[in-house]
Amino acid sequence: MFARPRRKGRLGGVLLASGVLASLAVLQSRRASEPSAVGPPLPSWLREPLMLGPREASAAPGDAGAIPVAAAPTDGAVFDPSTVTQVLDEPDLHEVRALVSRESYQAAADRLEALLERSERANDATVAPAVAPGASAAVAPGSSATPRASSSPTTTSALVGARRFQLALLRVRSGNPGAAVIAFDRSAAVDWPLAADANLRAARLLFELGQPAEALVRAERGARIATLADEAALLRARSLAALRRVDEAAPSWKAYLGREPRPADWQTEALRWARALLEEPSVAHAESAAEVAGLVIYQSPYGRGVGEARELERRAIATLPFDAQKRFVEPARDEEVVRARQLADANQGREALAIADRVLAALQKQGGDGGAVGCEAHSARGKALASLKRYSESSEAFGAAIERCSGGALATALFLGARSSLRGGRPALARQRYAELEARFRDHRLADDARVHGAEAARDLGDHAAFTAMLLSLASDYPDGDMVDQGLFALALARIKDGDWASAVLPLERAQKRQRRGRPYWAEGRPQYFLGRAYLELGRADEGKALLATVIREFPLSYFMLLAYSRLRALEPSLADRALAEAEAREPRGRFVIPDHPELHRPEFLRAVELVRQGESAAALRELEALGVREKTAHPSIAWAGAALLARIEAAAESHGILRGLDTWTEHFPSGVWRPVWELAYPRPYRQVVPAVTARFGIPEHLAYAIMREESAFRPTVSSPAAAHGLMQLIVPTAKTMAKGLGVGYDERALKTPAVNITLGSRFLSVLTRRFAYDPLLAIPGYNAGPGAPERWVAAQPSADFDVFVESIPYTETREYMKRVMKTMAAYATLYGDGLASTLVLPPIKVKPDAEAAVPSPGPRVDEPVPSDDAYP
Repeated sequence: MFARPRRKGRLGGVLLASGVLASLAVLQSRRASEPSAVGPPLPSWLREPLMLGPREASAAPGDAGAIPVAAAPTDGAVFDPSTVTQVLDEPDLHEVRALVSRESYQAAADRLEALLERSERANDATVAPAVAPGASAAVAPGSSATPRASSSPTTTSALVGARRFQLALLRVRSGNPGAAVIAFDRSAAVDWPLAADANLRAARLLFELGQPAEALVRAERGARIATLADEAALLRARSLAALRRVDEAAPSWKAYLGREPRPADWQTEALRWARALLEEPSVAHAESAAEVAGLVIYQSPYGRGVGEARELERRAIATLPFDAQKRFVEPARDEEVVRARQLADANQGREALAIADRVLAALQKQGGDGGAVGCEAHSARGKALASLKRYSESSEAFGAAIERCSGGALATALFLGARSSLRGGRPALARQRYAELEARFRDHRLADDARVHGAEAARDLGDHAAFTAMLLSLASDYPDGDMVDQGLFALALARIKDGDWASAVLPLERAQKRQRRGRPYWAEGRPQYFLGRAYLELGRADEGKALLATVIREFPLSYFMLLAYSRLRALEPSLADRALAEAEAREPRGRFVIPDHPELHRPEFLRAVELVRQGESAAALRELEALGVREKTAHPSIAWAGAALLARIEAAAESHGILRGLDTWTEHFPSGVWRPVWELAYPRPYRQVVPAVTARFGIPEHLAYAIMREESAFRPTVSSPAAAHGLMQLIVPTAKTMAKGLGVGYDERALKTPAVNITLGSRFLSVLTRRFAYDPLLAIPGYNAGPGAPERWVAAQPSADFDVFVESIPYTETREYMKRVMKTMAAYATLYGDGLASTLVLPPIKVKPDAEAAVPSPGPRVDEPVPSDDAYP
């Protein structure tokens, strides 16, 4: 996929082939902030890929991505991911690899160990003696010394370290953790990049084996690497707690739980800490346990872990003296209102409402408005009611908050109160509150939001003049506002829906001038596309077609590019095809290579390389994230190199995820030098399952892959707050219906098995595409919102144009989901299928083609199950 560098040597031997690590000692000793000496400063054009080979005549100088040959010397230093091979792919380990492929992990481990022993004897390799589980540690806790076989790494020692690490992984997979500890210890005794990782993994296993003292020793060693510090600190805390030294463990847990934002699994550690405190009884420990449990009770999103937290809190409070119990049983009023707000923010509406009502009842007995406490209590009550979809009551609650709040709290109450009023069917009150927010807080971050939503409220009240005036002046009143593009399009769309294309031109022209690309992704090319549509509707055919052709050329495979190509192809096929061909030919030919960069010489990157060689994708991504690989400011070289590395081990979730946040490549078509990057961003995992399953149920592969990518980002075990599970995010009721007659499971555990999830999700898509035979693309919103939803929307406007229909989908999530999936389908079809001519890729002109308008949907075949609309989150 990626070109090998045309030079002798590979970055001076630093970037690795088959684990040869001769230079790693020097590299590891460098400070993380110190760039490596890799030649002269990088020129600005290295933001684009180097083009090796003759430049195509169509790539004119100055084009984005077209790099002059003179600026791209063919002997320049580059990173070649193909030189990084997995440990078990080394030639002399083919027998071990074969055993692993048959899942014979014990035999594979035994074979690898035998080869290691023979090789080490033959090469007179010096390896520190193993530390068996339960034996005395070679290094005392807190010591800075780490046992090493030699003072500097050698090719042999690095090779031994990598193979011992792989042996340990095989021992874990074969269910032999004690032997895995020995192998990890031997790997850690070698001076190589993953020595600290090996220490930490041995520590984790020892803790699980009930040997916390030994675990503590190794956790201390692992903490010396910044990217391992968090895991080491938590393992240290757990080990100390198991040794009845909970006070020493407290700082690590406190630091972990004090982060903003909190880590994804913070509830697990909070509960572990609370349990450890209660196992060492004292008044101080019981108070701390109650406080830690309270974090979970009042701040855990959707109440995750709250049941156990309440039990721990109850046990802790019960052990306290009466006077100490009081602050937990009868908290101060300001503390109670904070709890109500936290619960509301955590989507625990019922619990938040109960506390807010209790506080307000107490305030009412005292008389007065309660001041700041009253403001916050009414606001928390309003949020709680809104989360329960009781919008009318929420509007009233925020009204009470508005009377009592001031400053930023008032601005927030006005905005949230207006939103609840609008959702509760009171547009006049919503308009009033939005206007008050604008008048009193013109510089507030919500002021431009208030203008847009206030205009929508005016429109709902029939005041179209105010609606127009408010949105047309939006850009001048809030030149830096993030709602300007949305407001201008809302005005244009309202006119389009009324059939008044002439009045849509002005706001669309203003939107077009403001932003060339129209971020985020679902707005790329939107003003240009609809402006072209307006010109066509107004008889300005040449201008309209030219603008549609511009969308095709400038917004590669975006949702609006698909609309433009479909419509222009219906009007003038040759112009549409020529625009597409010109855009693809504009991309430079040659091979994609990754230019050298100082970040590729950092210890974190070199550890990522070694973790990829071990097949450890999640740990490799951790190292890359330490280099900021997911941030928009990341240098493309590190992003491309990281994604390419992870793709070497088919880690689709991790590899493609890196590129999702990087914009550079999306401005290029997947042709020429840019095609490999698109392939990284749109991988095809589970190839042993997907082709057969999709063929069985008669749906295109690109539809199944698009759903997987957008639903779960290829994470097979992920679950949503709405209890949707697995690659294609199915909930159990839908899965149960789809599983009929297939002989597969449908519970949560089964849905986290890729083959089962893909089978049931593909069958569901098959049912939906047949149900919407007149427009199979409606299977996409049907998958997200249930099939009844798009049926209702089509019934309300059966003759609508497809583009206007999609913009009219009332659920924001479903509307944006439709665009995401269509864009992703187009990418998969272009990369791996028949391009834009593939099934389901190009949208129709009408949501329900005229020839089919009077024909009822054929629905599913009689032998297919039909899920109820109740079976949707």
